[in-house]
Amino acid sequence: MPLLATLHRWWGVAFCLLFIMWFASGIVMHFVPLPARSERSVPREIAASRASTERIDYDQWTVAGDFDRDRPLTRIALDDDAGTEIYVSAKSGKVVLTTTRNVRLLNYLGSIAHWIYPTTLRHHRAVWVALIWCLSLLATIGAALGVLIGFVRLRVGTPYRGLQSWHHFFGLIFAPFLLAWIFSGFLSMDDGWLLPRSDGLFRALHTLDFPPLASHPWLRTSVIVGLCLCGCAFSLTGTVLAWPLLRNGARVSIDDVT
Repeated sequence: MPLLATLHRWWGVAFCLLFIMWFASGIVMHFVPLPARSERSVPREIAASRASTERIDYDQWTVAGDFDRDRPLTRIALDDDAGTEIYVSAKSGKVVLTTTRNVRLLNYLGSIAHWIYPTTLRHHRAVWVALIWCLSLLATIGAALGVLIGFVRLRVGTPYRGLQSWHHFFGLIFAPFLLAWIFSGFLSMDDGWLLPRSDGLFRALHTLDFPPLASHPWLRTSVIVGLCLCGCAFSLTGTVLAWPLLRNGARVSIDDVT
């Protein structure tokens, strides 16, 4: 038990801030998803005198493999009030992506942060996949250790105090959601290697895309936002509890932090 507590303690130091980022960015990306590839004709009303054109191989919004068949792309900034940019495929001559200033900004706070998606890293897909896979797996193990410790503490009747009790409470109540969501991040990088039908399981776990929530969007949104906020609160208490460890090292016992 002391070994598990020590492992969970230092796992928390490493991952609590990451959990906060994952939960907070998950709320944003639920409302503003990453712009997806969609073909349409080039609009005729482009004002040539205002628009600026640039030939690119990839950028933050087109680095994914979905655009490989379109490279190189022509990025056209329309210089309108919305800050619209369109991307034209060199192969088909059609617009394959449209973004606006607000969508780009919110995605930096949402999908880009959530998937750790900077252009340079994402361009090297194998490295990016390995990073997300490892982080998700380690986060799942750390959270599972915390759940195990939490149930053992309940069984032996050792009460926590102050902030520890809140961390304990949030951890046990939301353990199924927390473990399912983190593990679904691991599944998103599986590509069917471990689980042949991991795509469907990933969507069900990560986006709560299952009955009855799937047929009631407002309820699904409310549940997702509520759980993410609780996850942020749980992770924040873990961060505060971990702070003395960073200042004082292993001399601080977890039972001394209130």
